[in-house]
Amino acid sequence: MTVLWVLALAAAVLLLAGRFYSRFLARCVGEDPSRPTPAVAMEDGRDYVPTPTGVVFAHHFASIAGAGPIIGPVIAIVYGWAPAVIWVVLGGALMGAVHDYMATYMTTREGGQSIAVIVRKALGNGPFVAITVLLIVMLALVCAMFLNLSASALTSTVEMSRLKLDSPGVFRTVQAAGADGKATDHIVVGGIASMSVVCITAVAPLLGYLYLKRKVAVWKCSILAIAVCIGSIAVGVYRPIPFKPLVWQLLLSGYVLVAAGVPVWLFLQSRDFINVHILYVGLVALVVILVAAGISGAQLPDADQPLTVQGAKSAVESHTTIQPFSVGVGARFLKGPLWPVLFITIACGAVSGFHSLCAGGTTCKQLTSEPAARRIGYYGMLLDSFLAVCVIAVCMIGIEMLPHLKDVFPKFFNPDTAVKSNPVLAFAMAVGWTANLSLGVPIAVGVLAGMILLEGFLVTTLDTAVRLTRYLIEEVWRTLLGRYDVFAAPPAAKKPQAGWMAGEPMPIGAGGIPAVPPDEQMPMAKGQPVATSGAFRALLKLLRQYWVNSALAVGLMLAFALTGGVLALWGIFATSNQLLAAMVLSLAALWLLRQKRRSWFTIAPALFMLATTGVSLAMMLRGFLADPAKNATLLTANIVIIVITIYLLIMGAAAAVAHFRKQQVRRV
Repeated sequence: MTVLWVLALAAAVLLLAGRFYSRFLARCVGEDPSRPTPAVAMEDGRDYVPTPTGVVFAHHFASIAGAGPIIGPVIAIVYGWAPAVIWVVLGGALMGAVHDYMATYMTTREGGQSIAVIVRKALGNGPFVAITVLLIVMLALVCAMFLNLSASALTSTVEMSRLKLDSPGVFRTVQAAGADGKATDHIVVGGIASMSVVCITAVAPLLGYLYLKRKVAVWKCSILAIAVCIGSIAVGVYRPIPFKPLVWQLLLSGYVLVAAGVPVWLFLQSRDFINVHILYVGLVALVVILVAAGISGAQLPDADQPLTVQGAKSAVESHTTIQPFSVGVGARFLKGPLWPVLFITIACGAVSGFHSLCAGGTTCKQLTSEPAARRIGYYGMLLDSFLAVCVIAVCMIGIEMLPHLKDVFPKFFNPDTAVKSNPVLAFAMAVGWTANLSLGVPIAVGVLAGMILLEGFLVTTLDTAVRLTRYLIEEVWRTLLGRYDVFAAPPAAKKPQAGWMAGEPMPIGAGGIPAVPPDEQMPMAKGQPVATSGAFRALLKLLRQYWVNSALAVGLMLAFALTGGVLALWGIFATSNQLLAAMVLSLAALWLLRQKRRSWFTIAPALFMLATTGVSLAMMLRGFLADPAKNATLLTANIVIIVITIYLLIMGAAAAVAHFRKQQVRRV
């Protein structure tokens, strides 16, 4: 019954925040239902298209709800479920939703411009380049994180005994080392998800062609998308793919290299359109099994086996299921105190800077009214937080602490093991056990469902983030090299890429990115462009090629992925992600000050997240410096993030001081 109280209280707090606090914020920022939005005032049938709020909400939520709200809680649950729930609910309502609303509202009020463009207008080209580089580093870490998680998910195996199976049945088995180090039969659950991903990706262009080119009705395409999802799983059961993790990393890198350059409808939008059906079905299924588990009072049986840590000086108390507070256990395994580690590890379910990219991408260009920015930005984050609460609740019921810790922190028990951290498997096991205890579903079926649900999120976020990285790299070249003739030349006319650009509704789940790179938003260099020739001109022409910048994005991703494990990457990715949120909240405070409006509701969370991420960066820097040769890539990223942060804070503070001085002069 505890899980029902957790779900009910979390839902109540989130709904009350949406009902009352969001309206208070709307009054503070001057939300005006009569003020025309960019989609209405600048409708062009391509980028600026007025779209029903319900359709935009579905698209926006599909863009922001990825693996983040799942993986973070699965890792941080070692601190106990109560701190995790409190941070997700309060952080989501008071910080994350405020951030998402302000990012959506600001970009809407600024003519549908991105956050980076607003930074340039407010602070100049230097801060614009700085925050763009920060975004590139953050997105490269996102890509590396999800690439490694995808490789782990697509190759995951589980001991047959953990699934309570007497025989493998339709599942493929392999021999692998068990918990005791002896070879035993393992079920290959990742191979099924692998084939599902391949099938969905292969069929995605057809769905895009039917919906966007042939104008086939959305409901018909949805039926086909559901059939593709079911068929891909069936094919995976009978024909799983047995590739090694490194092979998957390289194959996925090749896929995103292509997907980042071809028209968005061909893979990204169409894959999103298919995967969003898995997202909604999965969220509903999580709620159903949790309610059933709460009503039935399902809980794992007690275990007498103590949790001893190999090589540790003392034993760690064992719990069969996750306890309300396990702060000591969490500090041992995540190697840090509750603050800031828990607040960093659970990022996307509480506050996420990545959401501002989605808000400033397509979302702000589709809104029909300013209240829609609140309903989509604020409520979209509340739903994201509720997804994270559902994941925590699944962990409360379906996690056995000792196996869970061995899945997520294998090197803590055996530093020499070749087994890598696999929070994806830990989540899938929690789903499998919860479904079994609540509804009697075979554990293996629940595990497979959890694996497929999460893998769809991972690959979708991966190709979206790589394309966004490519766009940002192109922005840097245009800003730094705009005075040369090659980059000063006006961009070639672009053709509409998809049916929605001719006035059709935005397809559900378009990745939160512009339809085309926003060349027209870049200011042209003043004066005559500098003429170039020879090798330098050839280099400039090369940097204008989309495939070159796609390759740079993929190269950065691989550099991080191949030099950092899941836990190390998650720490620095989550820190940079929440640091971006702090920057956006700080920008919102400056923006509101210039609008002569109250801004404490952005300043307070900005200061808290700046302090949290600052301490986290310092802790990671100390850890990386302990072995700089081994951690060279992540150490470099850490230093770059710190330097950019200090620079942006100085520039923002200078702008705020200049604003206050100007106000004082006017009063005099």
